[in-house]
Amino acid sequence: MMLLKKSFVAIPILLAAFASAPTLTYAEGTASSTQLSKMSAEQKKQEQQYFASHSFEFSSIFKRYHPGPYWILEKAKQFQLTREQIKAQEDLKFAMAKNTIAGNAALQEAYTKYATDAMVTEPSLTVIQRDIEVIGNAQTQLARVMVPYHLQAYSALTPAQQTLYRKLVAEPQ
Repeated sequence: MMLLKKSFVAIPILLAAFASAPTLTYAEGTASSTQLSKMSAEQKKQEQQYFASHSFEFSSIFKRYHPGPYWILEKAKQFQLTREQIKAQEDLKFAMAKNTIAGNAALQEAYTKYATDAMVTEPSLTVIQRDIEVIGNAQTQLARVMVPYHLQAYSALTPAQQTLYRKLVAEPQ
């Protein structure tokens, strides 16, 4: 609970600081798409852990109520998903993973640039402020990148499946 309180304190501070920063988007054709197929299970786990620690508590706040395509696929038999639905959920899962990897890379790159620019003897205030804005923007985008996939995963279900989904989500974890 203490971690959650700290996150709520940090969010307004970060959002206020980076409100004027432009939004990052990740191209579908990035290196992350080929990178994903070549990654080991351990590398994928590291990417997930990085995301979890840099996404404004996405997993404990939003995902808790809207678990997304991974969760739906885990419960494919309960939902009685059709082949088409399974394919749609897998496509969402893959696109979400690619965008998470791209988002992680963008945030890491932003931190690297900030560290490099901060090391100079006389850092430029403008450059450092811009670096901080880019970091905030990258982290905000990383936090928000999953939301559409989770909502699309739910909307791809039939009304009966959505009723079951809501029932399962409401159960204690």
